[in-house]
Amino acid sequence: MRKYFIEAKCASCHTKLNDDETLIKGKPALKFIVENKGHKGYLWLSSIYGDHETIEPDELNILPGDVVSFFCPHCRKPLPVVDKCYCKAGRVKIELISGGGLVFCTRKGCYYGGISFSDPDDLDNFLGLNKKT
Repeated sequence: MRKYFIEAKCASCHTKLNDDETLIKGKPALKFIVENKGHKGYLWLSSIYGDHETIEPDELNILPGDVVSFFCPHCRKPLPVVDKCYCKAGRVKIELISGGGLVFCTRKGCYYGGISFSDPDDLDNFLGLNKKT
């Protein structure tokens, strides 16, 4: 099965969220600030679409079922909540560098999310089909 590498940016400040210094499965992880039960810290999500590996500090004590708030690590603004997940937690959105967006649930252990494209060329860019010759 082909694996897709997510390159993303903050919807507010448009700064790249991939952290070249923190790798998950050999790819730069997506870096966020999260808040859980009054405690803030960094959290990294795998940038491979469909892979749910994370790096999270123990002091955040994020347990399965916890709903956390996500913030941009650069401008520190909260990620926009775009809708409610079927599990009743908010789903947040980040922009893809290639165009389109990634939406994911803020509840640990819920993997309901997806990628959307409003322009067919953005999908081709994401899939690597728009290669210049």
